Amino acid sequence: MNSSFLRQPELPSDAFLRALRARLPHEAVERAVMPSGVEVIGVSVARGKVFAVWDEWRKRHGETGWWPYVTLQSPDDLARSRRQEDVDEVVERWVAEVACQDHDARAASVVLSSFRWSMDCAAGDEEDQEGWRDDYDPDRLAPQLAPARAEPLPGVSRWGTGDRDSFWGQSQRWINFVPVRGGYEVPAVLPHLYGTCNWFGYDGRVLTPADDAALLRRWHEQWGAELFLAQGPYLELVVDRPPLDPRDAARATSELQGYCSDTVQRPQHDGDTWLRSTVWSLWWD
Repeated sequence: MNSSFLRQPELPSDAFLRALRARLPHEAVERAVMPSGVEVIGVSVARGKVFAVWDEWRKRHGETGWWPYVTLQSPDDLARSRRQEDVDEVVERWVAEVACQDHDARAASVVLSSFRWSMDCAAGDEEDQEGWRDDYDPDRLAPQLAPARAEPLPGVSRWGTGDRDSFWGQSQRWINFVPVRGGYEVPAVLPHLYGTCNWFGYDGRVLTPADDAALLRRWHEQWGAELFLAQGPYLELVVDRPPLDPRDAARATSELQGYCSDTVQRPQHDGDTWLRSTVWSLWWD
């Protein structure tokens, strides 16, 4: 694809492939070209080693230009699953929109849309509406949360590393690499890679890849959140600087609820627990 918006990596694909094979000589490495022309390179890794390998290569993103994410799909599997029709134009449009948009404003619009939908559903029930205001307004939610923590809670990956793996029995994970400016651009280059494409139940409130990218970029800038795993309806972020004080935790809680209400169902509890940890696991039901 010839696009002024598509990231050109520091290491061309052949050079990056050689570097990956040199670093992981005993692992299966694959390369595939998506219908859009975007190349994806992947390496199969034992799930117990996934975080160490992912962390090493995300720290090298500045020198390679290839962002790693964990999944069950090999590059070939991913290429076969991509939609064929008009895919060049779709990816071109999403990448251009993500590169140019005001991501903070777009993220705020996603949260506001979710709040308005919730209020409409509770129309006529003042008690329910007050409850939604408590959940979505950080000024109202923060006083209900626990005091600031000195250190983040230890995050536990539910699906990437297998520490709480109850239904993905495979011993291997794929770490796929995409040429993007950061993990927040992955949904634009690989549209509908994960869960929000299944969000059809809210009167047309279907999120787009540009919405995904806006929230991911905002959380990256605010709390150091990085795309770690993307698989079907599942998403995991590694969070380097999670919100530790009540105000920031309340803000994160309202934004996560607006994006993925299937995960944030108890805002007070969630704002005091996993949202102050180093791993955020989201899923769309």
